[in-house]
Amino acid sequence: MLENIYASLLPGGVLVLSEKIVFDDADETELKNSLHLAFKKANGYSELEISQKRSALENVLIPDSLLLHQQRLKAIGFKQSSTWFQCFNFASILAIK
Repeated sequence: MLENIYASLLPGGVLVLSEKIVFDDADETELKNSLHLAFKKANGYSELEISQKRSALENVLIPDSLLLHQQRLKAIGFKQSSTWFQCFNFASILAIK
């Protein structure tokens, strides 16, 4: 039953994209990065674990802005997209075909 409701609301399908993001304002990016680091420390991650993860992702995970992600989604045929969740410098976008 629910499948039919969702299919009628979203006939072309959806994509949920979750990404690390940057902000147009460098100060805001730095603030969100600092808050995320504090969050990790508060949840028991050691300095070594944090450093190892940072090293593993350096030059691999290259964040972009929300606007750039939304422009890419539009370019590949998604009719609309919106941020449905954001925490610090991570965001999830709901894109609808």
